Amino acid sequence: MIAIRTLAAVLVAGLVPAVAIAWPADPVTGWPPRHPAGTGTGTIATSAFRLSDRKHYGQPANGSGYSEILTTGRAREAWIFGGTNPGGPSSPVAGQWNGSAFVATPLPPGLGGFITDAVAVSADDIWAASQYGQYVVHWNGHRWSVVRRWTTGQITGLTALSARNVWVFGATEGGTQGAGTWHFNGTTWTRYTGAASTIYRASAMSSADIWAIFATPVAQSVRWYHQGRWQSVPAGRALAKVQLHDILALSDRDVWVLGAQTSRPGVSSMVLARWNGRAWWRVPISLHAWPGQLAPGIHGGVLVTATPGGAMAAGLILTVSPRGVQTVTRIQSAQGSGVSDAALIPGARGIWAIGGILTAQGSDAALWTGQLPRTRRSATDDDE
Repeated sequence: MIAIRTLAAVLVAGLVPAVAIAWPADPVTGWPPRHPAGTGTGTIATSAFRLSDRKHYGQPANGSGYSEILTTGRAREAWIFGGTNPGGPSSPVAGQWNGSAFVATPLPPGLGGFITDAVAVSADDIWAASQYGQYVVHWNGHRWSVVRRWTTGQITGLTALSARNVWVFGATEGGTQGAGTWHFNGTTWTRYTGAASTIYRASAMSSADIWAIFATPVAQSVRWYHQGRWQSVPAGRALAKVQLHDILALSDRDVWVLGAQTSRPGVSSMVLARWNGRAWWRVPISLHAWPGQLAPGIHGGVLVTATPGGAMAAGLILTVSPRGVQTVTRIQSAQGSGVSDAALIPGARGIWAIGGILTAQGSDAALWTGQLPRTRRSATDDDE
């Protein structure tokens, strides 16, 4: 993990060029190599998104940014989370985007820490967590309340199926013990020990159907909770030597993982793979970048965010079908920007992307709006 799983990596990448990762440049254009359709990074799009909202929180030197965007099914409405100074002394931000403006909602007083994870069960049942703030908050349709605080460790993952079925994970990507694995039944918090305590991130479809990344200092693995126990999922060559970063389960035959593979010091290639119920298939991608987050796409596909290297910070959004990458969009501002998360716009054929725009002193939180690529659906998009 790079500082905080979401926007911190974006801002660190932009503010500390020494850790930037290089693109493999095209010898003619200097832009990433272009591949025939369906065999590589797809179509490069550079102007598909427009800036819809930009705000600064706190002092001018603060690093303001958004980290998580959630939709609840209501047309053109989303919840957006973030804050100031990820990875340092910070304060959280939460609010709603109504299609034309962002309206912040008051959080409980005294909270610090950038909000790094959020999940919506419904419009009136939303959960959010702060990795370094060490707390979980809940929205009941009227107000936010603190559900639990931790005094040690980090929170690296959060998933909720109902107000009485919430999971919090605290193992880091590198396997360092954080806050641990906890379950909330609406009244009581229960801590899980053993192998379950090493869960870094998870994606749950039901209380009996959960896919998770287990991380120890020695190795990572993907496991499936089914029939009351955790079952190992063969990694195969597709995930060999891959540092896993995010996981998204759409069904038991459609699970995606996002990670990175280091080829040499300072150079990391993003890896995206899909489980089709039998084996992992690695999506052909030739991007040297930090992996961001996964979000549901169209026709069984996903949206992927990433941060490329280079002297100027930028953000990437990939639209991917089960057959491969469809488009790669780069979002960049005059001084640099980063994209942390993306979501399909309910009721419209579009995408929201959130993150930050670097300024002379710090950064501003930003929301962009773009269009989905026009592609023809194939029967193989639903089954590999």
